[in-house]
Amino acid sequence: MHGSGGRSDRDCDEIRRGVDDLLKLRMAGDAPAVLSYFVEDVEISYNGSAVGYFPQGYWRGRDALRENLRRTEIEYEPLDAEVRALLVEGDHAALHFTARWRHRATGRVYNMDMAYFLRWRSGKIVQMHEFIDHHTASRAADPPASFEELMRAPTPGLTRDEMVERMEALGSFASRGPNIELFRKYCAPHVVSEFAGDRSKTFYAGRHHGIDALASIIRSIGMEFEQIGATMPEMIVDGCWLAARRTVEWRHWGTGRRGVVDLADFARFKDGLIVELIEFRDNIALMHMQG
Repeated sequence: MHGSGGRSDRDCDEIRRGVDDLLKLRMAGDAPAVLSYFVEDVEISYNGSAVGYFPQGYWRGRDALRENLRRTEIEYEPLDAEVRALLVEGDHAALHFTARWRHRATGRVYNMDMAYFLRWRSGKIVQMHEFIDHHTASRAADPPASFEELMRAPTPGLTRDEMVERMEALGSFASRGPNIELFRKYCAPHVVSEFAGDRSKTFYAGRHHGIDALASIIRSIGMEFEQIGATMPEMIVDGCWLAARRTVEWRHWGTGRRGVVDLADFARFKDGLIVELIEFRDNIALMHMQG
């Protein structure tokens, strides 16, 4: 897990503007301009894509990214996007947004939840982790109104270390299952939780209100999967937001199948409690374990 990175506010603002510009170029379909932001040997990870034509897994090099953009351009027309959260700390950035894409052959419009974890060096992206999936008609509580508002995020009521410690505790399930009381302790009673995905395939996908609903979902996940191991290789804190990229090894209680799942979490803190929690999972890996 990386720390603050020792970068100035001005450097972080430059990365923040770069991410904002990159999203605009991506939705404009300007592939050459998008590629110019990446180093030649960029490391890429694709996770959880329910709609798409590029294989999941780890890739290296700008040619792989170019091919991804080319295939997407052939099949889909980008329509619009809405930023939900943008965090920058040190050389690391995390972006969560929703976007609409029209399938060129059928005219069908896909609503997608998308998240990126980006590591920058000298103004270029050297590592990218992508999470993408369907979303329902839900929206986050109190979404930021503008890019400028994202740069004036309120304080969370906790120190950075306290936010990190709470997120690590919530993500570290014991062999006997998740600690539901810990969720009740660290989350506000009116917490809004969202799980990216298609509700026809994942029953808890979409938006939920209140700690009881979140506790019920966490409990059901613990009843279906045993967590064998977990790591959090990346944690980004920016104002009241924390973004975590983590990897867990689960075993499905019913099928006995084991697998490694990448997850991304975005948590918003207020007055010392989590008031919003958004999670992406590699749903393809989960479905393999479920059989």
